[in-house]
Amino acid sequence: MPELSSKLRLILAATILIPVLLYWGFSGSPHEGDKSTSPLTDKMDYFVDGAKIREWQKDGGLQRGLETIRLEHNPKREHSELTTPISIHYRDNGTQLLTTSDTGITLDDNSRTDLAGNVIVHDNPDSLSGTTLKTEHLTIYPEKDFAETDQPVVIESPETIMAGVGMDIEFNNRIMNLHNQVKGTHDKAE
Repeated sequence: MPELSSKLRLILAATILIPVLLYWGFSGSPHEGDKSTSPLTDKMDYFVDGAKIREWQKDGGLQRGLETIRLEHNPKREHSELTTPISIHYRDNGTQLLTTSDTGITLDDNSRTDLAGNVIVHDNPDSLSGTTLKTEHLTIYPEKDFAETDQPVVIESPETIMAGVGMDIEFNNRIMNLHNQVKGTHDKAE
Protein backbone atom coordinates (compact mmCIF):
# COMPACT_ATOMS: atom_id res chain seq x y z
CA MET A 1 0.00 0.00 0.00
CA PRO A 2 2.83 2.46 0.65
CA GLU A 3 3.78 2.17 -3.03
CA LEU A 4 0.29 3.07 -4.16
CA SER A 5 0.29 5.98 -1.83
CA SER A 6 3.54 7.32 -3.36
CA LYS A 7 2.19 6.86 -6.88
CA LEU A 8 -1.03 8.58 -5.91
CA ARG A 9 0.91 11.50 -4.42
CA LEU A 10 2.99 11.78 -7.58
CA ILE A 11 -0.11 11.76 -9.81
CA LEU A 12 -1.84 14.38 -7.65
CA ALA A 13 1.28 16.60 -7.66
CA ALA A 14 1.60 16.30 -11.44
CA THR A 15 -2.10 17.06 -11.89
CA ILE A 16 -1.70 20.26 -9.90
CA LEU A 17 1.69 21.42 -11.20
CA ILE A 18 1.44 20.66 -14.94
CA PRO A 19 -1.38 23.20 -15.64
CA VAL A 20 0.45 25.89 -13.64
CA LEU A 21 3.74 25.23 -15.44
CA LEU A 22 2.01 25.21 -18.84
CA TYR A 23 0.25 28.50 -18.01
CA TRP A 24 3.53 30.16 -17.06
CA GLY A 25 5.29 28.68 -20.08
CA PHE A 26 2.79 30.04 -22.58
CA SER A 27 1.95 33.35 -20.97
CA GLY A 28 5.17 34.29 -19.19
CA SER A 29 5.84 34.58 -15.51
CA PRO A 30 3.64 36.77 -13.32
CA HIS A 31 6.62 39.06 -12.65
CA GLU A 32 7.21 40.02 -16.29
CA GLY A 33 6.12 43.59 -17.11
CA ASP A 34 3.53 44.33 -19.73
CA LYS A 35 5.55 45.55 -22.71
CA SER A 36 2.57 47.36 -24.24
CA THR A 37 2.52 49.86 -21.36
CA SER A 38 6.21 50.74 -21.60
CA PRO A 39 6.91 54.45 -22.18
CA LEU A 40 7.38 55.61 -25.77
CA THR A 41 10.96 55.80 -26.92
CA ASP A 42 12.35 58.72 -28.85
CA LYS A 43 12.66 56.60 -32.00
CA MET A 44 10.61 56.15 -35.11
CA ASP A 45 7.84 53.59 -35.02
CA TYR A 46 7.47 53.38 -38.80
CA PHE A 47 8.91 54.77 -42.02
CA VAL A 48 7.76 54.99 -45.62
CA ASP A 49 10.14 55.23 -48.56
CA GLY A 50 8.73 57.04 -51.59
CA ALA A 51 5.65 58.30 -49.70
CA LYS A 52 2.78 59.85 -51.69
CA ILE A 53 0.04 61.29 -49.52
CA ARG A 54 -3.17 62.92 -50.74
CA GLU A 55 -5.73 64.89 -48.72
CA TRP A 56 -9.20 65.31 -50.17
CA GLN A 57 -11.85 67.98 -49.69
CA LYS A 58 -15.34 67.10 -48.53
CA ASP A 59 -16.64 67.49 -52.11
CA GLY A 60 -14.07 64.96 -53.37
CA GLY A 61 -11.62 67.44 -54.88
CA LEU A 62 -7.92 67.20 -54.18
CA GLN A 63 -6.86 69.63 -51.44
CA ARG A 64 -3.21 68.73 -50.80
CA GLY A 65 -0.58 66.37 -52.06
CA LEU A 66 2.74 65.47 -50.47
CA GLU A 67 5.57 63.42 -51.92
CA THR A 68 8.75 62.70 -50.00
CA ILE A 69 11.72 60.42 -50.51
CA ARG A 70 11.38 59.19 -46.91
CA LEU A 71 8.89 59.76 -44.11
CA GLU A 72 9.86 58.73 -40.56
CA HIS A 73 7.21 58.92 -37.84
CA ASN A 74 8.21 59.63 -34.21
CA PRO A 75 5.32 58.83 -31.82
CA LYS A 76 6.88 60.48 -28.75
CA ARG A 77 7.39 63.78 -30.54
CA GLU A 78 4.09 63.38 -32.41
CA HIS A 79 5.58 64.32 -35.76
CA SER A 80 6.91 62.94 -39.03
CA GLU A 81 10.30 63.83 -40.47
CA LEU A 82 10.40 64.30 -44.23
CA THR A 83 13.33 63.98 -46.64
CA THR A 84 13.13 66.24 -49.71
CA PRO A 85 9.39 66.92 -49.43
CA ILE A 86 7.35 68.30 -52.33
CA SER A 87 3.94 69.64 -51.37
CA ILE A 88 1.12 70.95 -53.57
CA HIS A 89 -1.82 72.82 -52.06
CA TYR A 90 -4.83 73.28 -54.34
CA ARG A 91 -6.93 76.33 -53.57
CA ASP A 92 -10.64 76.91 -54.11
CA ASN A 93 -9.91 79.64 -56.68
CA GLY A 94 -7.96 77.20 -58.88
CA THR A 95 -4.48 78.41 -57.98
CA GLN A 96 -1.75 76.17 -56.57
CA LEU A 97 0.99 76.49 -53.99
CA LEU A 98 4.02 74.27 -54.72
CA THR A 99 6.57 73.94 -51.89
CA THR A 100 9.93 72.12 -51.86
CA SER A 101 12.76 71.85 -49.34
CA ASP A 102 15.65 69.62 -48.25
CA THR A 103 13.91 68.48 -45.05
CA GLY A 104 10.67 68.96 -43.19
CA ILE A 105 8.86 68.13 -39.98
CA THR A 106 5.08 67.94 -39.91
CA LEU A 107 3.04 67.56 -36.74
CA ASP A 108 0.68 64.60 -36.44
CA ASP A 109 -2.36 66.89 -36.21
CA ASN A 110 -1.25 68.70 -39.41
CA SER A 111 -1.37 72.06 -37.63
CA ARG A 112 2.22 73.01 -38.49
CA THR A 113 5.00 72.07 -40.91
CA ASP A 114 8.60 73.26 -40.50
CA LEU A 115 10.70 73.23 -43.68
CA ALA A 116 14.47 73.68 -43.75
CA GLY A 117 17.19 73.95 -46.37
CA ASN A 118 16.56 75.35 -49.85
CA VAL A 119 12.92 76.15 -49.13
CA ILE A 120 11.20 77.26 -52.33
CA VAL A 121 7.53 78.22 -52.54
CA HIS A 122 5.94 78.72 -55.96
CA ASP A 123 2.63 80.56 -55.74
CA ASN A 124 0.60 79.74 -58.84
CA PRO A 125 3.64 78.28 -60.65
CA ASP A 126 1.92 77.58 -63.98
CA SER A 127 0.76 81.14 -64.64
CA LEU A 128 2.43 84.26 -65.98
CA SER A 129 1.86 85.98 -62.63
CA GLY A 130 3.53 83.26 -60.56
CA THR A 131 5.62 84.27 -57.56
CA THR A 132 8.61 82.40 -56.10
CA LEU A 133 9.75 82.71 -52.49
CA LYS A 134 13.15 81.39 -51.36
CA THR A 135 14.46 81.03 -47.80
CA GLU A 136 16.34 78.57 -45.58
CA HIS A 137 13.56 77.96 -43.03
CA LEU A 138 9.81 78.33 -43.24
CA THR A 139 7.03 77.43 -40.80
CA ILE A 140 3.70 76.76 -42.50
CA TYR A 141 0.30 76.57 -40.80
CA PRO A 142 -1.73 74.70 -43.46
CA GLU A 143 -5.19 75.19 -41.99
CA LYS A 144 -4.63 78.97 -41.76
CA ASP A 145 -2.90 79.17 -45.18
CA PHE A 146 -0.22 81.17 -43.36
CA ALA A 147 3.58 80.95 -43.16
CA GLU A 148 6.41 82.76 -41.37
CA THR A 149 10.18 82.86 -41.08
CA ASP A 150 12.84 84.88 -39.29
CA GLN A 151 15.45 84.04 -41.97
CA PRO A 152 16.49 86.03 -45.08
CA VAL A 153 13.88 85.82 -47.86
CA VAL A 154 13.94 86.55 -51.60
CA ILE A 155 10.64 86.93 -53.45
CA GLU A 156 10.55 87.03 -57.24
CA SER A 157 7.65 87.69 -59.55
CA PRO A 158 7.72 88.58 -63.28
CA GLU A 159 8.41 92.30 -62.67
CA THR A 160 9.56 92.46 -59.06
CA ILE A 161 12.33 91.18 -56.83
CA MET A 162 12.12 91.80 -53.09
CA ALA A 163 14.44 90.72 -50.30
CA GLY A 164 14.32 91.04 -46.54
CA VAL A 165 14.94 89.33 -43.24
CA GLY A 166 11.90 87.82 -41.57
CA MET A 167 8.50 87.54 -43.16
CA ASP A 168 4.92 86.43 -42.65
CA ILE A 169 2.53 85.70 -45.45
CA GLU A 170 -1.18 84.97 -45.82
CA PHE A 171 -1.25 82.88 -48.99
CA ASN A 172 -5.01 82.99 -49.47
CA ASN A 173 -5.17 86.80 -49.33
CA ARG A 174 -1.74 87.24 -50.96
CA ILE A 175 -0.67 89.57 -48.14
CA MET A 176 3.01 89.51 -47.28
CA ASN A 177 4.95 91.44 -44.66
CA LEU A 178 8.73 91.63 -44.81
CA HIS A 179 10.07 92.52 -41.36
CA ASN A 180 13.64 93.91 -41.69
CA GLN A 181 16.28 95.06 -44.17
CA VAL A 182 13.77 95.23 -47.00
CA LYS A 183 15.09 95.89 -50.51
CA GLY A 184 13.32 95.64 -53.81
CA THR A 185 13.32 96.39 -57.50
CA HIS A 186 10.43 96.76 -59.87
CA ASP A 187 10.88 96.64 -63.64
CA LYS A 188 7.74 97.24 -65.62
CA ALA A 189 8.15 95.68 -69.05
CA GLU A 190 6.91 97.80 -71.95
